[in-house]
Amino acid sequence: MKKLFLLATTAIFFAVNSNAQVSRETKPNQKVHSDSLRAHNKAMMDELNLTADQKSQMKTIQENTKQQREAIKNDASLTQDEKRTKMKDLQKSHSQKVNSILTPDQQAKRTAYIKNMKEQRKGHHKKSGATTSSVSE
Repeated sequence: MKKLFLLATTAIFFAVNSNAQVSRETKPNQKVHSDSLRAHNKAMMDELNLTADQKSQMKTIQENTKQQREAIKNDASLTQDEKRTKMKDLQKSHSQKVNSILTPDQQAKRTAYIKNMKEQRKGHHKKSGATTSSVSE
């Protein structure tokens, strides 16, 4: 009887754990990171006091960059190094486009905000023992 109970308990344990392993498209920490990044971008945009025209242009730039980022990400003909290089180039282009619609004062605020965020991330990674990674502008 004890063997039957143990066998049934083990079977239930494995059944429950196997159902708990659901595949996901993104890792949980990626969602947190993207949500956090979105919040930081919104805070930066609020701090820049953009005009309605600037907001419209910014939205267009961000949508185009997102489409290009997805195209690079989904391009099976590229190696990881090529994708990384293209992503860096895209980020530089994105940053230049954003700066082109900002006033010099807004550019300075944006640069200071990004620098501050990089420093905060660098400090966060040191505390958690993780290696530092670059923050996109």
